[in-house]
Amino acid sequence: MTTATLIQTEALISTITSDIDALYVLDQQAKALADQVKAIKEAIANKYGEGEHKGELHSVTVQLVQVSGTVDYKKLCVAYGIQDDVLDTYRKAGRADIRVTPVK
Repeated sequence: MTTATLIQTEALISTITSDIDALYVLDQQAKALADQVKAIKEAIANKYGEGEHKGELHSVTVQLVQVSGTVDYKKLCVAYGIQDDVLDTYRKAGRADIRVTPVK
C-alpha cells in the first residue's frame, strides 16, 4: 500500500460512523498488509539468504526452520482403535472465543 492509499484509508475510517463498517475496512486493510508482509519476507529471504542482514535503520535475521506437520488424530485413533471418549480424557480444558467476522 502506498502512503497515499494509507492516508485515504485513514481519512475514510475517520468519516465512517458505523463501527461495523470501520471493522470491514480495517479488516480488508489488514489482509492486504499481511499479504505484503509475506511477499517482502519471501523476497528478503531469496535475495539475502540465511543470516543477519542490516537495512538503513533496522536489521532482520533470516533462518531456515523445519516445522513438523500436524497429527491427523482421526486417522491415528482409527489405526489404534482409540474411541473419542478415551481421546477426550487427554484433552486440555476448552475455552470460549468470541469471533466477529466481516462479511463481504
